[in-house]
Amino acid sequence: MACHDVGRALNNVVWEIMRLYDSGEGVSKEAAKKLINRCALSVYWCDGYEYEATDYIRRCVCGRCFKLIPKGEKLFYFFDSSDVLVQKYNRKDEKGECLATPNLCEECFEKVVNHYLNDEKSGKIEIQKIMNKVDTERYTSTGQYSDTNNGLRWVDYN
Repeated sequence: MACHDVGRALNNVVWEIMRLYDSGEGVSKEAAKKLINRCALSVYWCDGYEYEATDYIRRCVCGRCFKLIPKGEKLFYFFDSSDVLVQKYNRKDEKGECLATPNLCEECFEKVVNHYLNDEKSGKIEIQKIMNKVDTERYTSTGQYSDTNNGLRWVDYN
């Protein structure tokens, strides 16, 4: 049985990281990505799910370029690609830098997959495989941050 509270608690930290990043209050893009990546991986200390720790951004922000993806555009889950990429603790882009989440815009997904599979066509091939086998709604950006914390209302103590 998973501890969903740890995911909600860390998702609250992600909410604050994004608030600081978006407001320009001294959190750089690279620092934000590293902190969010750490939140996602920290859920394993308490039998949680990493997607719960990044629920605030995982359906709308690319984990590599860190852009807010417009509603209706695709975000691809890095670990749904080839078996070569199944190591979930290796959340790194083609330069060895942290991915905030394994959800990537199409352009970033292609770059990272092409690098890991050492073939400049493999990203497009993997996208086609994914789109043929799964529910494409799952890969559609909401275009905005989540308005709930894993389905529960946000609690702001400020």
